[in-house]
Amino acid sequence: METATDRFMNSAGFLVHGENMIRATCDRKGRLYLQESVRAKYGKTFIVVEAPGELVLLPVPDDPVKDLREWGRPLQGMSMEEIKRAIQEQAEKEVSALGLR
Repeated sequence: METATDRFMNSAGFLVHGENMIRATCDRKGRLYLQESVRAKYGKTFIVVEAPGELVLLPVPDDPVKDLREWGRPLQGMSMEEIKRAIQEQAEKEVSALGLR
């Protein structure tokens, strides 16, 4: 059963293949060019996260409060205990997917 947090699964379990790969090269000033289709889909502002052996670009939403409301909508009506349990279950899934347990 998919939970509200399943879409936030970390990229270690993500299969990279031709349709979702983009080659980008830094220019001499260190700027990275992302094609227009990527900018149209994800916006123009990203947080760069350095992870072991990779860099991850996380799009910064235009309206983070609106996005947070959307993400929290499935949690409405849940008790704090239910939310904690859902977080624990998701963390266990991610740890298992990474082969850490």
